[in-house]
Amino acid sequence: MIRHWSLALLLFAASVQAADFKTPVLLTSGGQSADPQMIKTLLTRENIPFTYEPLATSAMLAGQGALIIVLGGSSKGLGAAKVSAEQETARITELLKSAAEQKITVLAVHVGGKNRRGALSDEFNKLGANMADEIVVVVGGDDDGLFKGIAESRKVPYSSAAKIADLGGILRAKFAPAQPTQE
Repeated sequence: MIRHWSLALLLFAASVQAADFKTPVLLTSGGQSADPQMIKTLLTRENIPFTYEPLATSAMLAGQGALIIVLGGSSKGLGAAKVSAEQETARITELLKSAAEQKITVLAVHVGGKNRRGALSDEFNKLGANMADEIVVVVGGDDDGLFKGIAESRKVPYSSAAKIADLGGILRAKFAPAQPTQE
């Protein structure tokens, strides 16, 4: 029996295939919350090339190396974008299906904590997590294990950060260009 959670996490991480992330990145919202703004700041700080489109469509995937979808619904954000929850669900579904067809790697990110959980948000959260190649969350947003459970059942990588600022290093590690080996 595994006695330490860190060993269990290490074994879980070894059992899933790491996704292949390339740049440039198309960054979008999955629920029209303001949370993608935080990821936009981190991508800028880490010098990761990206385009931010809150209502990204599959036509915008051309030339992109990866898609980051920041999950979490906002009724205020949906209203400001003039889209219904149903229209947002249809957009996200079409975008993620197109990314899969084009073999564009998808990173689902949840940074909104408990504020981006609940009936409205969780529909978007489940949709994005169930179609992503990898899931990253800020710890407080996965207290019930929703995202981790989806990752385990789908056998996709899952990682978490104690706070939003810690995501910068995670993003850097995923999107940094490979360094040439010295001979």
